[in-house]
Amino acid sequence: MALIRCPSCNKRTSDKAKQCSHCDYVLAGRSKEDLSREKERAQQRKKEKLLSQSMLALLIAIAAFAYIFLEQPHEDSWYAKISYSLLFLGLLWFLVNRVRLLMNKRER
Repeated sequence: MALIRCPSCNKRTSDKAKQCSHCDYVLAGRSKEDLSREKERAQQRKKEKLLSQSMLALLIAIAAFAYIFLEQPHEDSWYAKISYSLLFLGLLWFLVNRVRLLMNKRER
């Protein structure tokens, strides 16, 4: 019994299994073309998820920057601390997702 990667969820499952035990994707009776097509779909879904997270992170960073720019809160206030923290976290999250996208491209 060998372990193979499920083309849908990319988790390891038995090559004798009729369906993936993690995502219930039917493995039995599928051609190699069907399996490769499903693997491409899964990679595309992962890429779209990372892009959505990147845009959300960028939106958070832009909103925090706009608040800082327009309201100009006092440096010692908790409004300023929260807005600076959101700006930093949004940019960090954006950069991490961009690196994950690059790593996802290299996997192919």
